[in-house]
Amino acid sequence: MGYFAAFDICRLTGPATAGRIVAALASAVDARARTAPGFLLSRVHLTLDGATLVHHTRWSDERDYRRWRSDDDAAGRPEHPHRDPAVGGVVTVTGAAAGGIQGPAVGQRPRVVAVAIRHFTGPEPAAAVLNLLHRSGRWKSDHPGFIAADVCLSADGRTFVNYPAWTGRRAYEAWMADPRIGAGQAEVAQFESAPPQYLVCTVEHDVAGEHRKER
Repeated sequence: MGYFAAFDICRLTGPATAGRIVAALASAVDARARTAPGFLLSRVHLTLDGATLVHHTRWSDERDYRRWRSDDDAAGRPEHPHRDPAVGGVVTVTGAAAGGIQGPAVGQRPRVVAVAIRHFTGPEPAAAVLNLLHRSGRWKSDHPGFIAADVCLSADGRTFVNYPAWTGRRAYEAWMADPRIGAGQAEVAQFESAPPQYLVCTVEHDVAGEHRKER
């Protein structure tokens, strides 16, 4: 299914405040986003070190996302989680669904995910890396505890987000211990125009939308 995705990456001033920001975002999603036209999914994540929060949303298309985001920003509420003093800054990465691979645990609820943001000079190297991912699916499709890896690509083809998910920490650690992961990362690196950003997170809040589209 096609969709438009957004990743809000929030740097926190200290891990002690993470629980409060997670709760505030979860409340905001439950109050507003989950009933918005075109809303498909919201996941609030916290990195393993507690220093960064990632809010991932999916929408039927970019127009629905932009409309919701414009309304959300225009509200200007001082209690908005992004305006909390514990949030040191927010960077948003967006893109459209561009493919991916599935594992044996597809359909199960994710507990650990990675948000891998990669940078390329344009669509051609991004397509080459997506092809590498599809090739790796030959063995990843049998890896215990692996759910799926979804890819989102910016309109200019320069920003590529790989979003793999696992059933838990043990499955993720076994995945990283496989020597084929390191070899694959080295292949990908030759196409990148800047160092990647790799965030390993737990899933703190997970909500599906009503899958409706109103016009």
